[in-house]
Amino acid sequence: MTTHPYGPGPLKGYGVGPVPMEAAFTSDFALAAGVGVQDIVDKQEVERRVMDERPGMYAKYMPSRIDVETGTHFTGGRYLFETWADVLDYERFTSQELEFEPGVRFWERPFFLGVERYVWRVAGAHHFTPLDDHHVSRFERFRYAYEGDAGAVLGRVWPALRDEAGARGLGGAWLLWQPEHRLVGLHTIASRDHGLEGAPSLGALLPTTLGAAPVFDRVSATLALWLPRSRRAGGAPSAYPMSPPLPLPTVAPQEV
Repeated sequence: MTTHPYGPGPLKGYGVGPVPMEAAFTSDFALAAGVGVQDIVDKQEVERRVMDERPGMYAKYMPSRIDVETGTHFTGGRYLFETWADVLDYERFTSQELEFEPGVRFWERPFFLGVERYVWRVAGAHHFTPLDDHHVSRFERFRYAYEGDAGAVLGRVWPALRDEAGARGLGGAWLLWQPEHRLVGLHTIASRDHGLEGAPSLGALLPTTLGAAPVFDRVSATLALWLPRSRRAGGAPSAYPMSPPLPLPTVAPQEV
């Protein structure tokens, strides 16, 4: 991979091919008016240095989409974790312990609006291109009616969905499910020139057996990548593949 313009060293520890993770975490929310893009880029870079130390975190994609009519900035996170225990630990830590402002738990910050967050099991994840080509992503949630083992159904459909993602020139795809809320999650990743915004959804490949109906669909620029494996290997701990036009942090890079 190429040397990134922010932080020490190249990206290390991430390749292309299957990503053998068991669990995922996602969050989606709006930022309150007055929180600028540079503000949130700097804030997340500082806070990453605490949060990406949690066990089993593989990577985080931080999305950024600004509504052209209202100016509302939507962000959140799409994470992969090694094990189910790791993702439950992250949910517990961020919801019950983590405070960057004294007395304010992380998810209760007043400038986080309408937070939706889920822990997921992973039916499959695959990256077709290096992470520094992961400029944009699309996250979709589908609610399913199926009463049986949705995980088994998704495990069977994953090879066809993965192959179709590769045939479409995507940079990556994750297929997730959340049995408690009867949700399927689909995270697809692409370069800035791919045209992901107007592309047909890979959700069309979900079996009709599931009775899956779309409930969320958002295409976003990649505001930041958190890369704990690279940090531990002495490479860049984070990356900003959409800079420019999105800003780099103005805080000093982390020493690794």
